[in-house]
Amino acid sequence: RGAHKSCNEHTDFLSEEFVDMIRKGQWVILPASMAMELEGLRLSPPGVIPQRDRRPRWICDYTWSGVNTDTLPLAAMEAMQFGHALERILREILFANPAHGPVQLNKTDLSDGFYRVDLNVDDIPKLGVVFPTKPGSEPMVALPMVLPMGWKNSPPAFSTATETIADLANQRLGCSDYDPPDHPLDQMAAEVQVPERATPPSSPTHGVAVEVPTARDPSLPTTGKPLEYVDIFVDDFVSLGQAPNTRRVRKTLLHAIDHVFRPLTEEDSPFRREPVSLKKLRKGDCSWDTIKLVLGWILDTVSMTIHLPPHRVERLWEILDSIPKSQRRTSMKKWHTVLGELRSMAIALPGARNMFGRLQNAISPKSKTRVDLSKGVHQALDDFRWIAQDITSRPTRIAEIIPLNPSAEGHHDVLGKGAGGA
Repeated sequence: RGAHKSCNEHTDFLSEEFVDMIRKGQWVILPASMAMELEGLRLSPPGVIPQRDRRPRWICDYTWSGVNTDTLPLAAMEAMQFGHALERILREILFANPAHGPVQLNKTDLSDGFYRVDLNVDDIPKLGVVFPTKPGSEPMVALPMVLPMGWKNSPPAFSTATETIADLANQRLGCSDYDPPDHPLDQMAAEVQVPERATPPSSPTHGVAVEVPTARDPSLPTTGKPLEYVDIFVDDFVSLGQAPNTRRVRKTLLHAIDHVFRPLTEEDSPFRREPVSLKKLRKGDCSWDTIKLVLGWILDTVSMTIHLPPHRVERLWEILDSIPKSQRRTSMKKWHTVLGELRSMAIALPGARNMFGRLQNAISPKSKTRVDLSKGVHQALDDFRWIAQDITSRPTRIAEIIPLNPSAEGHHDVLGKGAGGA
């Protein structure tokens, strides 16, 4: 059947992308007549996914040829701790000791991501894909030498490596006598000028005033030492630090990355890159600041708030406005999109986590293509609209969305003599 039709719109991008990947030793392209001689060859269709403000992404559909179904789950699935990274980061910020000043934020992205992990040579033919060619050209097959996008084992195998880096960094930061040596990328990041700060949320369609909230509640529990912490979401490291230990945090993480994904050496190919993305480092991602775009959210550690970037505010209203109150049915595909987008934003919609029951129950096992939008579903969507109006009128306080541990100051025996209840 060939490649997915999305490849036809990005032929120039694919040609440029594969020249780069072949030079790095990440993919090999063979004539189909030669690839057919490989033992265990399977061919899957590739596709291209457009991305906002970024280059498109090449991905392979390994479900079509049954590769994902037949893949043994040998990688550690528990390494994919994707759902709670932002909550962990916010909790660390909330409980940081304010005596050491505001928490500083830092992002360190990896370059080439999945392509840092090599494949078992015998498995490469099973992960072959049809390379898109122009009509009349000789059929070609692309073979990955590294973890490909779309394969079942790629995310857990890669996450095992990145989670190991975060664990190493936090373990070393926990040792008071650990003094990380200098790192050339730390010095490079220190010389980068901090970019212009992100602006508060606003919505041209639903224009509202911005309220500046109060600072951190001084009654919250806290630790004594300056905060030093590293977390990871797939290939994005988020570091937190307080004066005077910010440089220590960054150097510790950079050395931990080098211990798992080795740095460049003189013997390397001129096409191999540093494990850390120098492009994003030069843009200021690795520079410390109190306001940072982290995992799709703008965090402000001075005002202790979190809010959606303007484009995500617009997307939230676009989703809610796409389902008018008079609509009685929608497609299953669109409903899955609505649920997925709302869930991705629920972390900063106070109270929204427990509002998905009606929306989820609208999916009936009797129909695989349509969803009935009852009065209760529309009422739940109205609740989301109210919350959206509220959170776009002011930043969300971090303390609103991070639950505190239960506490008790004492007890009273309500069953004692003369007790009238409590």
